[in-house]
Amino acid sequence: MNNREMLKTTAEQLRTKGADKFSLSLMQTETQEFNLVYKELNLLRSMQSTNLGLTVIKDQKQASTVLNQLDPEAINSAIDTLMQNVIVANPDPAFDISPFQDPVVGTGGVLQGDFDKLCERLQEFAAQMISRYPSVQFDATMTYRVGHRYYTNSNGVDFEFSSGFYSFVTMFTAKESNKTSSMNYNGFSIADLDQDLLSLNFTEDLIKQSIGQTETKAIPENFVGDVIFFPFVGVDLLETMLDGQIGDGALIRKTSKYPDHLGQKLFDEKLTIHTRPHDERFCAVSPITSDGFLAPDATIVENGVLKHYPITIFAANKTGKERTVGDNGNLVIQNGNIPFAEMIKGIDKGIYCVRASYGNPNANGDFSAVLKNSYYIENGKLAYPISETMISANLIEMFNNIKAISAETINTGSSIIPFMQIGNIHIAPK
Repeated sequence: MNNREMLKTTAEQLRTKGADKFSLSLMQTETQEFNLVYKELNLLRSMQSTNLGLTVIKDQKQASTVLNQLDPEAINSAIDTLMQNVIVANPDPAFDISPFQDPVVGTGGVLQGDFDKLCERLQEFAAQMISRYPSVQFDATMTYRVGHRYYTNSNGVDFEFSSGFYSFVTMFTAKESNKTSSMNYNGFSIADLDQDLLSLNFTEDLIKQSIGQTETKAIPENFVGDVIFFPFVGVDLLETMLDGQIGDGALIRKTSKYPDHLGQKLFDEKLTIHTRPHDERFCAVSPITSDGFLAPDATIVENGVLKHYPITIFAANKTGKERTVGDNGNLVIQNGNIPFAEMIKGIDKGIYCVRASYGNPNANGDFSAVLKNSYYIENGKLAYPISETMISANLIEMFNNIKAISAETINTGSSIIPFMQIGNIHIAPK
């Protein structure tokens, strides 16, 4: 029985068992993994996974389950259990499924991996590292992943999407005599193997930096100043802020400071945030949202103004808001026109934050972080790598204090992110 027949049979069973509404989401993935360990290509793993998600609504009650076995017996048993669970669940009129949309069959990325070329690129990376950076210890992993997703529900929605891409991750640290730099990493997904891995997404820059980080110094004093955030750090803080203020949880729990602020300026005018699941620059995409819609390309924040609440159908029903773009995915942070080097030159005293460790902010958005692999900026130059340093700030205030956004960006394969220079951040030795 093929996937479509299995989904059709499962849907018929759910109707027969008395479900008012239901949705089915099937995800099948195949992954080929190649590893560099101790500078040699010496491990290959092949993995397959299958997950079938079932959600049932009956009498305004909802129950869900996930299966990794698709034989008829397993599915029948899961349906029986699901229908028992929905009877005892708590009712909520906000439970719902997506309405009818035209059927879609789509593809993205590369659906056939070139494993000879993959191995060639990994071996090339190892040779370049050994030749150029002998003091750097490193591991690397490259995978090819192809996935097939099906989504259907009782309102007649029928989506199918297949995508494939390569992912590269490397971790590295430099050793000089008995001194070692802090570990750093880089990772991204790509649709082709046309370029050497070391040249992509600032990988070589980060590795060069690690060589100079075997000796670090404390910053001279506590101060309030500018911090330039490496794209990985900046986007993680931005997504944390968005989730904490305009996402499902914040609006449902009524902890958001912006509960009814569509069309209002909430952040610095330099900040524009798009969601672009159909952007051709991406390979790791999922244009099917978690709540069963075809995700649109849209702008969430434009010049600091909130254009959409990125919420699911449940949150929309729960709060009385309109669901428009769905939850966050494939973010593009609009880049600026200032080169990263010019951003450095414009700072008399500040920090370049390459990596940070931090916990969840409090309900007001206050947080603190320990910086790693980072630099003290003095008189427009990277003065020296710093020993562990603390920063503290408020996430909402941070994104209202953007001094500059770089022209350069990193494309992770699923998001495009620039460097961000943010002012008025408290900086202190740990």
